[in-house]
Amino acid sequence: MDNIEKLDICNIIEVQKIRKILIKHPDLLSIFEILIIMSNNRINQEKHILKMEIEENIEPDLSSDDEDEIFE
Repeated sequence: MDNIEKLDICNIIEVQKIRKILIKHPDLLSIFEILIIMSNNRINQEKHILKMEIEENIEPDLSSDDEDEIFE
């Protein structure tokens, strides 16, 4: 997994500058906004995955002795 860049004010300012540039191009601005949403969703999913606990795999005790008694 790639390192996620921490959010800081510089990132927010960069995004705002890009929005100002793209305001004259509504189609590009729309795509940019979709990319921002998708990126945020991906970051949130990665955080959720990192927080998930690992499930313990418990195998049942299977004994062949019991099976022999059934068929006698």
